[in-house]
Amino acid sequence: MTASTVEAIATANGNALPDIPPTKKDLKVAHKNGAPYRHTFPVHTKIGPSPLSKEAPPESYRGFVNLGMLLLFGNNIRLIIENYLKYGFLLSIPGSNVSNQDWVLTAITHAVLPFNVLVAYKLEEWAMKKAIGFKKRYADEKKNAPSAEDDAKDTKSSKKSGVKDQSVEAIAKANQSKVSKFHFLNLSIILGWPSLMAYFVIYHPFMAMSCLMNGLILFLKMTSFALVNKDLREAYIFDTPVEQLHHVTAVHEVPASAPVEEKDEHAPKPKRIQEVYQYDVQYPDNVTLKNVAYFWFAPTLCYQPSYPRTTIFRKSFFLKRCLEIVTCVGMMYFLIEQYATPTLQNSVRAFDELALGALLERVLKLSTTSVIIWLLMFYTFFHSFLNALSEVLYFGDRVFYLAWWNSSRLSEYWRLWNKPVYTFFKRHCYLPMITSGTKPLYATFVIFTISAILHEVLIGIPTHMIYGYAFGGMFFQIPLIILTEPLGKWRGRGSGLGNMIFWVSFTILGQPACALLYYYHWTKRSMDGKA
Repeated sequence: MTASTVEAIATANGNALPDIPPTKKDLKVAHKNGAPYRHTFPVHTKIGPSPLSKEAPPESYRGFVNLGMLLLFGNNIRLIIENYLKYGFLLSIPGSNVSNQDWVLTAITHAVLPFNVLVAYKLEEWAMKKAIGFKKRYADEKKNAPSAEDDAKDTKSSKKSGVKDQSVEAIAKANQSKVSKFHFLNLSIILGWPSLMAYFVIYHPFMAMSCLMNGLILFLKMTSFALVNKDLREAYIFDTPVEQLHHVTAVHEVPASAPVEEKDEHAPKPKRIQEVYQYDVQYPDNVTLKNVAYFWFAPTLCYQPSYPRTTIFRKSFFLKRCLEIVTCVGMMYFLIEQYATPTLQNSVRAFDELALGALLERVLKLSTTSVIIWLLMFYTFFHSFLNALSEVLYFGDRVFYLAWWNSSRLSEYWRLWNKPVYTFFKRHCYLPMITSGTKPLYATFVIFTISAILHEVLIGIPTHMIYGYAFGGMFFQIPLIILTEPLGKWRGRGSGLGNMIFWVSFTILGQPACALLYYYHWTKRSMDGKA
């Protein structure tokens, strides 16, 4: 409303303000003209909810977030001061508590594992040379194939004489079986060698765990390497069309429109993405030492003859990731030595006395530190390290994780937080079982059982305590998933309640309780050994 308008209205109404909310400019004009203020303009003009109501339009809660961050910062400063006054400065030189013998044995264990990669390559090279011969013989056999009647006669005569089928197909399949057995032996050594060293020879749990982690990653990589090359080799020998190699394409594809939760039997099925990545390298050209070495270092557990590649090396990006690694590792070491270790040490007495209240207090106190350490570990490995490694190798597909922190169900978390492992089990375990007729629930049960065993191997063997805590923690994710699935469907995707249940059950109670159990048994075992 302009000044001229106000003046016109004021003149018409005897120098009175209009019955609408006046602006500052209007008030100045009215005051200048000496018009009296009127209280009659309406202030309630439309229907609207309170900002914190569910039906209210989205609001920004940045102020509350800032308040929460300030409270968290202030509380952590208090804990830092309290910790320093109570324990002093506990840090020591990293690795100073590791014996020289453990350093040497750990180095030997890591140094032996690359020979298994060379064995797998040589085995595939030998199988590749055999495949080239089988392909030529199979082509000649097809060219000179007898008629159907002659083939039936030959089959009957071979059965009567007791002579086995000596067709190229039968010989090639027998050779495939032999190669698979050699791969199985090599894989057993890959997992068995670090397990034996970690359990019987290396004392320090973190040193032993590094050996088992390396062995387990290599075990999964070489498993994928053997399975993929087996299928590629078979397709090469028998001239399998490329389309048949994508027989599970429909299982891999994700609907391009509606989310998974919105199911309607009568609704038309959404269109599926039909693009299939084509390998730049075809069998047998992929069986080279360079190709195997690239896969060995590549940030993936699933073998392919070729991968999407970037074209430039970003030096600044790489240096930033390296700086993040150094910073995060330093922070994790500080939190473990200065905060987690004293809390764990103070929990031993509560365990001995079975003081449930004191144990719960220890778990809750440890949960803050353990969550921060776990988040730092996640960021260090899945973001900083894998991205730095990808930059060096020009590895293009860097979706190592998705937004797992918004998970409203445990099943959603396991699909999102560790994409390399999830993709491996989906590609080499889940889909083969599903396509062979296994029910999805049973296939999920089998995969979680395998994962639980591997967790027990990774944690129980280095700590020399195969008590089943890691196995149970992983295996009992299945009933938790079953319990939280209806909640996710009821509350909808991205439910805040489901997300809270995920954080409480997994990172606030689950991990600290497991850490307390292992530390207690480790401490009691060390005390018994000294006694």
